Amino acid sequence: MPSSIELVENTTPLETNQNEQSSQQLLLIENEQYLSEAFAIHGTNLGYQTIKVSTGEVVSKELPRYLVDNQPNMIVLDVGFADSVQLLLIRDIRALFDGLLVVVSSKNSEQEQIDAFTLGADDYLVKPMNNRILMLRIAALFSRQNNKSNQVALASLTVGDVCLQPKSQKCFINGALVKLTTFEFKLLKVLLEHQGKILSRDQLYNTLLRRVYNGVERTLDVRMSQLREKLTLAGMKKNQIETVWGQGYMFNNLSS
Repeated sequence: MPSSIELVENTTPLETNQNEQSSQQLLLIENEQYLSEAFAIHGTNLGYQTIKVSTGEVVSKELPRYLVDNQPNMIVLDVGFADSVQLLLIRDIRALFDGLLVVVSSKNSEQEQIDAFTLGADDYLVKPMNNRILMLRIAALFSRQNNKSNQVALASLTVGDVCLQPKSQKCFINGALVKLTTFEFKLLKVLLEHQGKILSRDQLYNTLLRRVYNGVERTLDVRMSQLREKLTLAGMKKNQIETVWGQGYMFNNLSS
């Protein structure tokens, strides 16, 4: 049976920090209340904003839309007593999300931990655990991610009428701000950094989704089309995202 994810009714964030600079948005995926209760008790002063999603039998259209529009900073997935079907949820999530992914399981199996990391997990925690340890592990992942981002961040990247500010993840077309999802921003940044060079689907999947392109999936093509539409509607005229048939994509500066 294929894996699936079903979005349940959005809950009010369990804990919200008024300082937007320090807040982190987390998506909790579970069938029980283990994660929700842990964040309700221990997340008060950590700046975490959470929303709960439930695994289910029917694939929901709401989760893909939510991830494309919102892109949380982290997903925490409780797979319960994990098996091969449950673990494939990781693959489903990775098709839509390239941020931090923590897997929580009731099953302490070395092979399943290997499988989880192979599918794209950033950490694997076994229940029962001390909830404070859970919070510390999550904070450590955020810290390492922030340190890595600070080391490679650029002040700005400008090509033609497009300007990107990687530190703030803002995109400007002719000086006007364009709202992009996290994935769209990363996709555009990679294209700009390789201006005039063809990037294959294999390269883009490996760089942005950290997995191998299977030759059939259309995830990247859909995202590329959405990005093109946003940039065009925003008034981009000096640049073009070109589809090179049978090879991949290329960002061209038409004014050069």
